[in-house]
Amino acid sequence: MEELKARIDSLKEQDPIKMQDLERKYGLLKFELLEAKKAVELQEITFADVKGEWIKDNSEENLAVMREEEQNLKIAKLNYSAAVEKMDIMKTVVFLLS
Repeated sequence: MEELKARIDSLKEQDPIKMQDLERKYGLLKFELLEAKKAVELQEITFADVKGEWIKDNSEENLAVMREEEQNLKIAKLNYSAAVEKMDIMKTVVFLLS
């Protein structure tokens, strides 16, 4: 990400007005990527806790909660993957522009 930021800064010197929007979008994507990663980490912890409860008590209720949290974890991972893809697209655009 540091190389990407350096290229954006270089392009910003060439055309500051156009690159302000690109820099803003980079900042938003970076934030989205970090938030998605944090969400996955928190969901992994939640899923581990719920799974531990299900192992202690094999009730249907705990199984249902575990499956729900497992789905939430999958969704969080998909959101993270989407954020990574967006950042890759941003890298491609910046490299094409430079």
